[in-house]
This record gives sequence, structure tokens and C-alpha cells, in this order.
Amino acid sequence: MVYQDVESQLIPHLQHQLAIADKSWQQFQTQHCQQLTQRLRNTPDFPIAASVCLARLNNDRILELQKEGEVITLQSRDPRFESLLDRLKLRNSSVQRHWKQYQTQHCQIAIDIFSLNTLRLAQCYQRLREARLRQLEELLAVPARGLALSSGSVRPGIPELNCVDETQIGLNRCAVYWSKTTQLLQSSIYGDWATRLSKQYQQTFMIAQKYWQEYREAHCTELVEPFKEGSMSPMLYHRCLARLNNDRIADLKGIAVYNPEDEAQRSQVTSGQDTTQALWERYQTQYCKFESRFFGSQTRNKQCPNRLNLGRLRHIKAIMNTR
Repeated sequence: MVYQDVESQLIPHLQHQLAIADKSWQQFQTQHCQQLTQRLRNTPDFPIAASVCLARLNNDRILELQKEGEVITLQSRDPRFESLLDRLKLRNSSVQRHWKQYQTQHCQIAIDIFSLNTLRLAQCYQRLREARLRQLEELLAVPARGLALSSGSVRPGIPELNCVDETQIGLNRCAVYWSKTTQLLQSSIYGDWATRLSKQYQQTFMIAQKYWQEYREAHCTELVEPFKEGSMSPMLYHRCLARLNNDRIADLKGIAVYNPEDEAQRSQVTSGQDTTQALWERYQTQYCKFESRFFGSQTRNKQCPNRLNLGRLRHIKAIMNTR
């Protein structure tokens, strides 16, 4: 969707250049994620490593297409970048060659559009280089830390996009991109689960997913109801979808953290009588039923109701904060 939006604004020969750059990007993305996945072999994150990696790199590509990457101080040579290439033995690799081709081809568009502005070209190269540096740092760290889907105060899933277009139309578009990216990751993780489950668990798991989707729609519709005629309605709705998608990722990974003190707060803000709450409780019951069958007496199963309650508490607070 982002690609098509950008493409539609370019003249034909720049559309061709964009297509060439995108092909190199896809080749680089495939090889980078293959490398990252191999470094996670024999770890709990291995089954979803490719899906998470692809989603994160897609997010980088969205930010670059929208030119929303932060422009940092320009440097001709970054010692961290060169050191990581050597430590990972990637300096002369095919994946690094594909990335260099992508960088050159993507920034060629900046050359054609801003032929007299050398700063814009330098910024294009530096933005892509900084994104690649983050990818190399993650590649080096994953054997020890895994995918870091949940770390301290960092929420699992995909963080909200850094939207520099602060008009309402721009904020709406950024929210749509965020919800679509989180949906891609959530669907990939769900799909990985579904294909690995034996038939005795699949039906319970699929029903829980259906109940969650119905709850998500009801909750986000409820959140946006007071603003449904306003220009900010799409932004609120898609931000809500994205946050719930990230919470579902946490559910599927079993990494949502539960604090017993939150239970008292939850009882103060929920009546348990409305339709949305009923849909939530139906999902919670079904998903914890699946965990009970699949994990048996493991700690994850015992914490399921309380772990999911924490997510519902955040959802309710989000509604209260928009009123």
C-alpha cells in the first residue's frame, strides 16, 4: 500500500527506478532474514524468527518510503558499521551486496528529484546506512537475547511509526500503515502456531482466534464511537487495531507480564455487563482453554487468565483516556 502510494506520485522513469530498488530490497530482505533465522536455530524464537524479521524490515522500508527516518549527523565512515561487517563476516557477502545495490538504486531517485541538492542525497545514504546498522546489531545480538519481543518496558510487536506528517491526513495514514504491519506479524505468528499444532488442539486454537477478532472489532468500534463523524476517527481506530494486534502477539508468545496489583484496578473500571466485555471474556475463556490443554500444568497455563486481564485493563484505560 505504501509502495503504491509513492509510485503513483512519480513520473514513469522514476517508477521504473523505484521498482528496481524494490527488487534489490526484497533480495536483501530475504537473505538477511535467512541469516537471522539460522542464528536462532535451537532457540524458542526459531519458529517465528523469519516472520518477525520480515515484519521489522517491512517497517524500515515503510519509514524510508515515507522519508520518516530521522536524519542524523552525516559521517563519511562509521566505525561501528565497518566493525560489525567484519565481526559478522559480511563485508563481501551476497546479502551485503544486495543491500548496497538497494541503497544505490533507492537513492538514485533522490538524485533525479533533487539533482541540485547534494545534502538530500547524503541524507538518503545516511538514513539507509543507519537502518542497516540497527539490523547488523540485531543480527549480532540474537543468539544471546533472542528476538527481544518483550524487553523491560518495551511492548511486544511493532512500535508505532514515527510520523513526521502531523496533519490529520498524515496521522491517519501512519495509523493505517501501523495497523497493517502489526496485522502482518500477528497473522504470521498465528499461522506458525496453527501449522505446528496437532489436530487435537487446532479447533480450540482457531475458535480462540475467531473470538479474539470479534472482540478486537467490537472494542475498537466502541473506542472510536464518540468520534466517528470526525476527521481523527481513522487514526483512533487503526491505532487501536495496532495495539490490540501487538497484545495478541504477546498472548501468542506468552510474554505479556502480569502484575497482581492490576487486578484491583481492573475491577474498578469494568462492569462486566456490556457486549464488548462479554466478547472479551469469551475469548479469554477459549484461549485459556487452549493453553490448559496444550501446556498442561506449566506455569504459562496457570497465569493465562491474569496475563490476559492485563491486556484488557490497558484496552479499557485507552477508552477512558479518549473520553
